[in-house]
Amino acid sequence: MKIFFGVILILIGYVYSQEMHNSLFLLIGGGIGGWLIWQPIGNSLKDASKKKEWLGLAEGCQYQHYHKSTGIGMNTATRQVYLFDGDKFKRYDFTDIRNWSYSVLTGGTTMSNRTLAEGAHNSRQNKENEAGSGLFLDVKDIDHPEWRVAFPWHATNNRKTEVELKRWMEIFQQNINEK
Repeated sequence: MKIFFGVILILIGYVYSQEMHNSLFLLIGGGIGGWLIWQPIGNSLKDASKKKEWLGLAEGCQYQHYHKSTGIGMNTATRQVYLFDGDKFKRYDFTDIRNWSYSVLTGGTTMSNRTLAEGAHNSRQNKENEAGSGLFLDVKDIDHPEWRVAFPWHATNNRKTEVELKRWMEIFQQNINEK
């Protein structure tokens, strides 16, 4: 979406610069538009480097998941869980895992989206729902007692995500509770 608005701003700046015979409009529109275009590209490059780092850290894990700079891996041979969140990486023994749960939040949005205020409300609500969704682990750690692992989230349909989260619940059940 930001790329779309960035291109539109560049085009508007170009049209105004042609009509007014002043390149100031092109510079302003191009600058803001270029920034809007570069933001998602820069974020995806940053996320790709984080994912590469995560794959190196969680090597040897039988079960792995990575999404939006968060990750979880489980090595059943060493009986350890690897957790990654942005710049934080920790390894915990199975005995250090106290609780695990998942949440998929939806709702709270308006249906019409006719006004700018409704659109802003829906955008904020969807961001809050996504931030409150994922796999949550409580661990024996004073510095970082709770971890959140992000999973793909959609405003309308989270069926695949819920199936994947239930799969992780079963992985924990079989490897920690039943062994």
